[in-house]
Amino acid sequence: MKTKERILEVALRQFNELGTDQATVRSIAEEAGISHGNLCYHFKNTDALIEALYDRLTEEIDEQAIRMQHTDNELKDVIRQAEITFHLLYKYRFLLLDFVRIIRRIDSIRQKFRTLMQLRRQQFHRAFHNLIAKGLMREEWIPGQYNHLITNLLILGDNWIPNAEIHFDEKGEKVIKYYLEAFIGGLAPYLTETGVREYYRLITES
Repeated sequence: MKTKERILEVALRQFNELGTDQATVRSIAEEAGISHGNLCYHFKNTDALIEALYDRLTEEIDEQAIRMQHTDNELKDVIRQAEITFHLLYKYRFLLLDFVRIIRRIDSIRQKFRTLMQLRRQQFHRAFHNLIAKGLMREEWIPGQYNHLITNLLILGDNWIPNAEIHFDEKGEKVIKYYLEAFIGGLAPYLTETGVREYYRLITES
């Protein structure tokens, strides 16, 4: 593993376990087995490390989104995309745990995140349009209804990890599954009868 990648792996572990206020350049360099100066050659401070990890997370999510563009856009594809995204967010969970402090300090991440959320809205609208076309999702019966649904889904996506930190002692897969089911369940009232049958089939299989 290259030095830069090793630094990022150690930083990710320390940020997840200690938080961005407790992990330091020195503690990360020590665990990575390099000098403080060597680390600063690659990343001048912890803010640079945080932004590099944020960029890596968005790249991994985007890779999955691109793959999903080549699927049949069935309900199973939407659920699969949500499952992958929730696991990736948990992998980089420090970002959501400390996000308010991070964006107050690192404005470039704030701007990137706002741009990303606009893209996510477009992706949700495209997915809903495809589900409607396939008879799996109902036509919008109140103007702006799906905009509100997307807002609720994005809020859940942004805040499930801090919520889990408050309400769960457990870590890992059990927590991911709980909030993933809440996220997917938010779609159920908007499905057609055919969509509901498909929804239950997929949930049962999983």
